[in-house]
Amino acid sequence: MSKKKILFVVSDFYHNGAQREMYEFDNALDKDKFKVTILSLADLNLRLDLPDYFYERHLSLGTEILFLKDFIRKSKNRLESRILNRILRNVTNNKLKKNNIKNLVTLFDNFDKVIFMGEYVYQSLSNNIPSDYFKEIFIFIMCSRFQSESYRDFDKKKQFVFIGGFDSAKQIEHEFEGFSNYRFEFMPFCLAVTNEYNKWQFNETCKTKKIGIFTRLHKDKPLDPFLYAYQVLLSQGYNIELHVFGVGDYKHAEYDRYVNNLDLNGKVYFRGHQSDMKKTILEEKLDLVWFQGYNNLPAGFAALEVCLTGTPQIFWDFFIGDNEHINKLDFIYPHYKDLLAFVEASKAVLYNYKIAESLSDKQFQDIFNNRNVFKNVGNIEKILLE
Repeated sequence: MSKKKILFVVSDFYHNGAQREMYEFDNALDKDKFKVTILSLADLNLRLDLPDYFYERHLSLGTEILFLKDFIRKSKNRLESRILNRILRNVTNNKLKKNNIKNLVTLFDNFDKVIFMGEYVYQSLSNNIPSDYFKEIFIFIMCSRFQSESYRDFDKKKQFVFIGGFDSAKQIEHEFEGFSNYRFEFMPFCLAVTNEYNKWQFNETCKTKKIGIFTRLHKDKPLDPFLYAYQVLLSQGYNIELHVFGVGDYKHAEYDRYVNNLDLNGKVYFRGHQSDMKKTILEEKLDLVWFQGYNNLPAGFAALEVCLTGTPQIFWDFFIGDNEHINKLDFIYPHYKDLLAFVEASKAVLYNYKIAESLSDKQFQDIFNNRNVFKNVGNIEKILLE
């Protein structure tokens, strides 16, 4: 049987969640069935603060990698390092645009299926693809509406196949409001699971408790509920440190106004990008991790990594809508919208051995049993074989 030739279109190879998902699928896909090629919108080595972590890893899997710069002609007055979707959006030369369309169509014609890893990735190229080229447009959803409506600012009348982790009809209806012709395929975040990092232990002797947050520092990644909760904990006299790990400038992300308004200057530690998150969690001996959630599920790959260490997590729910399981600590992934309830749950995990151990075990077992990419990749292979 001849292999299906699949082109995945990605934004870049940075050490972020969408890039991690691409690598996990590339690693797990049956290479006897699929020949995988990746087209990157961005070139390599554009950011000194964030390495192209997954580039060499894809090459080691035998994956061919292409770069959009070799297919898109740019006007000379534009900086090579500028984010590519801005470049494409602002191209005004009709001749250049016609050449771009022709080059992309010629490239796409070599593949059985083209998959866009992120709605913003499709958005970046949408004006350079003939409107009738795709019968169905396949997109892995990487963002939720609470982050930004602009990610899905493209023609909503076309036929789409959206792939993502939204797990309820109400949630899906909310996320794709305005799209008139689509189907949704469920695929939760998955990764290669292992037991070797499951080493977290409840700390009964240390007087200072440590809470960690892992996120890219950007205004699309809201931190305000967590900073409010931390201020409440400090005001109640608890000896707790808050460490925020992730690439970016907290002032550029506009977090400084919360830090200043809540008198948290010097009390929140912004620690920068971590090349090995699981190792950092264990070395730092974090007692609890706060993370963004969405309708009772973790809203990112970082939360899965945390679970593999056994470190307990609780979540602020950014889903806009009813959630019957909100503000309860007895679920696998406790989600909160009430600030004081979130604070009380945090204290329970930090200072109650049984609660912390129970949450640690439930979260690790859920990831170990249900989020193994090698068990779930068949769902994606089925879509790619259509």
